[in-house]
Amino acid sequence: MKVAIVGAGIAGLSCAYELEKYGIRPDIFEVQDTFGGRGFNHTAGWMNIMYRPVKDAVEYLKKDFGIVIKPMERVTQVDFYSKNETVTITGPKLGYILLVGPAPGSINHQLAAHIRTPVQFGQIVNVRDLARQYDYVVVATGSPEIPMVLGNWRTDIAGYVYGANVAGEFSPQTIKIWFNTQWCQRGYAYFVPWNDRKGSLVINVQEIGSHGAQKCWQKFLADIKWDIDILEVFETPHNIGHVYQRRYKNILFAGLAGGFVDPLFAFGQIAAVDSGASAAKAIAEGADYDQLVTNWLRRNNDLRIVRRYVDKFSDDDFDLALRVIRAPFFRTVVTRSNVNLIRILSFVAKAMVSHKIERMVT
Repeated sequence: MKVAIVGAGIAGLSCAYELEKYGIRPDIFEVQDTFGGRGFNHTAGWMNIMYRPVKDAVEYLKKDFGIVIKPMERVTQVDFYSKNETVTITGPKLGYILLVGPAPGSINHQLAAHIRTPVQFGQIVNVRDLARQYDYVVVATGSPEIPMVLGNWRTDIAGYVYGANVAGEFSPQTIKIWFNTQWCQRGYAYFVPWNDRKGSLVINVQEIGSHGAQKCWQKFLADIKWDIDILEVFETPHNIGHVYQRRYKNILFAGLAGGFVDPLFAFGQIAAVDSGASAAKAIAEGADYDQLVTNWLRRNNDLRIVRRYVDKFSDDDFDLALRVIRAPFFRTVVTRSNVNLIRILSFVAKAMVSHKIERMVT
């Protein structure tokens, strides 16, 4: 069986690793010259609450896929900020911090170490041509460009990421998240540390380009007033959406190219692993790809509902959301249970906007 994988990112490498278990050695084509996704190093937070009913993302990858990932650190504290509210959640198993990008030790390189198949770097390929030459093609490019060209994509969020790696004094296990319509619209900003002296500070904004994102970034820095040194700046469009068909004839779409990035916080790395491995299983076993990834499809549909209402939020609504997070019941849900919070949020999104949740915190 001949299989081509377009993209050697998280989804593509996970697909290759799973195919090798079936004795299939795919041809892997990567347009860049090394592993590393978007080409810049940054830290990412894997928050366990976002993957429920999965309790622990790292253990899940090890148990279900045989993929061993070594995080940089555990997350034991998350600080939330809105215009007028501040909330802190603490717990020993909130999540993990991982390095993403071309640097050694990143999740990209850790995944690459699992496969035996060589990657053909610097390759520009045509998916239609590959579909004629191979039995199957897996599109795992980490972008929506190919499904767009094939007429198989709908954008839910036209996002833009602008950020920097910064130097300062930080708590190495604490992630910070900001909501403020003055400089993030209905997106958010976040900080994820590398260690106690370095971290990635990022804003995610919507429906603006590079110039607008830079202006939002400058307002953000002026507002938080951190004593930091900017080490390197990075920016990239980050469009999130979904595909109409995750499998079209002999072409399968995985990772961001398959619409597996969530439309609320843009989390997608665990889903990228799962969708890549599931595409391989669908190819090797003749299984139903949609059925294999049904949990992720349901999750993203729930988050799409939440996103639709968050897009109407004012700063007062974000203040209210943080008061909900401060409530004892919410802390219990986050730190002491395995409740699927995403499913709950999809049900209460309308109530959040109409302020009915105020009764729950007063």
